[in-house]
Amino acid sequence: MVRLMEISKKWHGSSSSRVTSPTAASSAAAAAPTCPRGHFAAYTRDGSRFFVPIACLASDTFRELLNMAEEEFGKPGDRPIVLPCSAACLEQILAAFRGASKKCTGNARTKIW
Repeated sequence: MVRLMEISKKWHGSSSSRVTSPTAASSAAAAAPTCPRGHFAAYTRDGSRFFVPIACLASDTFRELLNMAEEEFGKPGDRPIVLPCSAACLEQILAAFRGASKKCTGNARTKIW
């Protein structure tokens, strides 16, 4: 949890690439390819699109990231999910999740950090 707070402070410190309206991601989502089975689409604050494995929802860290997104942008409703981080940060989180899930032998809840 402490690691997530550090990352959050880092993300919020770089406001120059901040998405001010998640509706910008909505127009890009209409033209984008469909999401693969077992994943959900999410955008980062800089507009990059990711297909995130649903298994990430078992991670406390990723759920906290979604809570932060809801606090900052509100509930998605009829628009895509926008996460309050850059593409590089989300790639790092997903890489850590992939590494943690390989080590996991059946644990339903995985801690990334």
